[in-house]
Amino acid sequence: MEELQDGVVSRLATVKHDFPPDSSRLRFWHFELSQNDRSHAEKTGNPPRLSVFDTGRTTVAQALAIRGVEQESVAFGLQVSEIRAVRVAGLDPLRVVRDPLESPLAEMAGADGHCGIEGLARRPGDPKALVRELRVRLADLSFSLAP
Repeated sequence: MEELQDGVVSRLATVKHDFPPDSSRLRFWHFELSQNDRSHAEKTGNPPRLSVFDTGRTTVAQALAIRGVEQESVAFGLQVSEIRAVRVAGLDPLRVVRDPLESPLAEMAGADGHCGIEGLARRPGDPKALVRELRVRLADLSFSLAP
C-alpha cells in the first residue's frame, strides 16, 4: 500500500442532534472504526483502517456519492502531515495509506482517492484513555471543508 506523506484527506460526518451542520471540527467519536472498517480488515488481512478520501483525487460530492450518504452530512479535512505527527506514548504511530475500493464502488468517479488511517484500532492491552486521547487529538486537527 502506498503511504501518503502530505496533502489533505477528508472525512464525512453525519449531522445529528449532538453534531450540528455548522460544527467547526469533528468530534473524537468520528475516529472510531466502524463495523465495516473492521470486517473489511478481517476480509483482506490488512490492518483496520478508518475510511477517508484524498482531496487531491476525490471531491466532497464524489465522496458523498461513493458512500451513498442519504442523511445530511458534512465534510472535514485533515492535513496528512499532521496526522502522521500525532504521537501518544504506548501507541503505534498513525499512517495514511491508499485503500482501493472494490467493485462496483471502484468504478465511481473519485474512487481512486479512497484511503485509510491505520493505527486507530484499540489492541488488547491498550488503555482506553490513550486511544481516546489519540482520537481527541485528531478531532482537534480537523477543519470544515466547503462542499
